[in-house]
Amino acid sequence: MIDVKNNSGVHMSTLWRWIFFTCAAHCVVACATVNQSTALAPSGNSAASVNSVAKSATPVTTEVAPPVVRPPALWDGSAVTWEELRPLLAERAGASVLEELFLERQLDQMLKARKLNVTAELLLTEERELVASLSDDPARAIVLLSELRAAQGLGEKRWKSLLKRNAAMRLLVQNDVKVTPDAVEALIDAAHGPKRQCRVMALPNLKMCAEARARLDAGEPFGEVATDLSTDRSASRGGLVLPVSRLDPTWPSSFRQTLWSLQKDGVSAPVLIDNGYVFIRFENEIPGDATTSPETRAVAERAVRRGQERIYMENLAKQLRQAQRNVTIFDDSLLDGWTRVRNVAR
Repeated sequence: MIDVKNNSGVHMSTLWRWIFFTCAAHCVVACATVNQSTALAPSGNSAASVNSVAKSATPVTTEVAPPVVRPPALWDGSAVTWEELRPLLAERAGASVLEELFLERQLDQMLKARKLNVTAELLLTEERELVASLSDDPARAIVLLSELRAAQGLGEKRWKSLLKRNAAMRLLVQNDVKVTPDAVEALIDAAHGPKRQCRVMALPNLKMCAEARARLDAGEPFGEVATDLSTDRSASRGGLVLPVSRLDPTWPSSFRQTLWSLQKDGVSAPVLIDNGYVFIRFENEIPGDATTSPETRAVAERAVRRGQERIYMENLAKQLRQAQRNVTIFDDSLLDGWTRVRNVAR
């Protein structure tokens, strides 16, 4: 290179070297900046890609609208808030609902321990059984079910929970149910055997029995004396009760044996039942239909099983409710309702 000096005395070669290195440094910085932008940008070398990445890297501030919170109800344009409604609901039915939730969790634990499962088929069976128990007429049963659910506040969720609890308890008590031939025969006899129509007069002690006997011996009609003295709820009907079969399990055996030993229009001596006494007058006999078909026996066996299941299920539910002691309630209104219900149940 020619060593030439300018007017200021600076060598031209030195000046060119300074310009070269300055440009090279700027070029390196520019390349590094482009490389970083390219690494963040989508594939492609266009300037538009680089510019779009640069724009996307700029934070954008957007205002998020607050969620619209609707009140549970309105009256005449005025909102009813959950703050108003929740404590009233807790006092009204919170204890019952809470007890149902606890019972469901207890049953879930028992099912898990025994490796049992409530299937959709069992839930459907529970619903069918309940509807059938309301009426033999399907249309009437549906109407009665709607009325029952409305009266007890059984919406869709509580209704499904009720079916699940019933199915779970029925599953858990299966090993306790024993369908004996005697029980089946008694049910068949009660449904299809001969029955006797009678009047009863329940009295608390032997002194009252002596008074009633004196009036009967004096010729007063049994119905009138029963109306005056009997403590049974049939007193308003003159002691008349529903027909009784020879094997009807709803009546004590001593009562049935005495009734079936009487002659027509005969009055028994006082029969000891529970903590009192009862006079029995045989009014009339209703012949049975003597139905003993296999279908009849199958229906009776099913009824016996269902009756025992109901008893065992009620006992299981009672035991589980009594075991609901480890309970902590923080809500004041719910605690008030729970305490009142528990105090009444004791």
